[in-house]
Amino acid sequence: MQPLELLAPAKNLAVAIVAVNHGADAVYIACERFGAREMSGNSLSDIAEVVAYAHRYHVKVYITLNTILFDNELDAAKKMVEDVYNVGADAIIVQDLALLQMDLPPIAIHASTQMHNVDIEKIKMYKSMGFSRVILARELSLQQIEDIRSQMDIELECFVHGSLCVCYSGQCYLSQHIGNRSANRGACAQPCRLPYTIKDDHDNVLLPAKHYLSLKDMNRLQSLPLLAKAGITSFKIEGRLKNEIYVANVVGAYRQALDNLINKSQNIYYQPSIGKCYFDFTPDVEKTFNRGFTSYFIAGERQKMANHCTPKSMGKRLGTVDKIRNEAFHIDTEQIIVNGDGLCWLNENGDLQGMSVNCIDNKWIRRCENDGIALGIEIFRNYDHAFSSHLKTEKTQRKILINLVFSEMEDGFQLQLIDIDGNQSQLRCKAEKTVAKNAEMSLQNIEKQLKKSGNTIFEVKNVNIDLRQAYFLPISFLNQMRREIFELHEKKLLSTAPKEEVNRQCVESIMQISQLQVDYTANVSNQLAKAFYKKYGVEVKEDAFECKSNYNKMMIFRSKYCLRYELDACLRTENFMRLPQKMKLTYDKFDFELHFDCDKCEMCLLAEKH
Repeated sequence: MQPLELLAPAKNLAVAIVAVNHGADAVYIACERFGAREMSGNSLSDIAEVVAYAHRYHVKVYITLNTILFDNELDAAKKMVEDVYNVGADAIIVQDLALLQMDLPPIAIHASTQMHNVDIEKIKMYKSMGFSRVILARELSLQQIEDIRSQMDIELECFVHGSLCVCYSGQCYLSQHIGNRSANRGACAQPCRLPYTIKDDHDNVLLPAKHYLSLKDMNRLQSLPLLAKAGITSFKIEGRLKNEIYVANVVGAYRQALDNLINKSQNIYYQPSIGKCYFDFTPDVEKTFNRGFTSYFIAGERQKMANHCTPKSMGKRLGTVDKIRNEAFHIDTEQIIVNGDGLCWLNENGDLQGMSVNCIDNKWIRRCENDGIALGIEIFRNYDHAFSSHLKTEKTQRKILINLVFSEMEDGFQLQLIDIDGNQSQLRCKAEKTVAKNAEMSLQNIEKQLKKSGNTIFEVKNVNIDLRQAYFLPISFLNQMRREIFELHEKKLLSTAPKEEVNRQCVESIMQISQLQVDYTANVSNQLAKAFYKKYGVEVKEDAFECKSNYNKMMIFRSKYCLRYELDACLRTENFMRLPQKMKLTYDKFDFELHFDCDKCEMCLLAEKH
């Protein structure tokens, strides 16, 4: 059977707990340094708490160590790996190959998507180096994933939801160039969300400033069956800066979708963690932060995937404006709007405007000054007050289904617990036996007390009472046995959480990379990584972009997203003359030449002097 792991982001301990409670099979979280989100570091003690909480459900914890490292950081990085291994983390997600030169503890290593994992030969190389999992580039199509799976026996992870980088991950140097904030060092300033002007090579403005590089968010809820069939074993939600409400909602939506897929699969797929989620709300990914949705390149065909008007959240479409009067406008919608909702729309100039609802009467909403409202305008709700308020106090629980068997010993009683996966715990307690005056009431009382699970991680499905005769047993005695068996089994679940066997021995030849040269796009920023490449006959021709001082005419990023296609001026169509072949993007004092590689169907940005 094939596992289908739901992998959720965790900004901190609180978000990690929310992710686990709402059905994650694994969480990924940063320790104090070296995670690809600089603002989401966590102390080692918090990581230990995440592990302790997650492992009760056999949920795995992956540590993001996916930045490139400088020479003076190597010792600290090695120490961090040792520390997270010692507190029970299940794997590290890495970008820098220097880590493979180190004498690390036997912790699983996953190849970050920052390593630009797009082709079969590279993935074969990673497996031979000791990686147990590869996180695929977001840009891969379903067919490309199937091709990789057909030739490789390695865990494949792919992103299914969340914000999208316009560039291939690990290959974007725009933030470093503009503001000396490296995406490969976890400090991306998201310059792709800025407004750019499109000019020709004579500085004539072709198109006014808009957010031409700002992509919509990924949403692959409908693609999960196809991805599973293609061989994906881990489904990753982006969002290590997202809050509890976002994580609860999105993880809940994907948990329900994967559960439905598993239940229909007739034992083809299974959930690798344990525990059933009882949701206190109906998940809806449109009701939390989103810029509109795209399934990206999964179908192998291009689609319009950017929102040039705004990089902000649009939320869920409500309806259109069908009536206007001086002080109010009316929305044609079946949805309920309440005070406190945030509404937004694009005015006739394509600019985003918005408001907070503070006076509504039968879907007539009091207008704001210069709101740009006109008949026919689409209205979106980018803050759902009722939904968000409920999620702040919702009571979703994750319970492990168990059966209890209550029986007697010669000098007392035994309570046996069997969980849904067949794990067992036993508790024996000495006690005097007093025959019950009312046998039926006594047996009912035993079942009633043992069925209580309260605020624990367990849900008692059945209580089987196996006694020679009915006894009078104090409620306090039964409650104490129940508490002790729960504590005992919780410890057993922690101690039996599955651990991956780690084999770092090269299992096949790496001769296919011999004699290669790598340039700055390999992101080599330390001597240990250079030594690793040299060991396999690879020459590091250039240091990482972050080690340079002059960026003139260098490729700032390479992207599968094509602006010409987005603007209906693809060079392979009859509309190609809508825009000149030579163009550039400008922002502030920065100019970037646009190059279009039609053979690969990719777009590049080259830095000009500034």
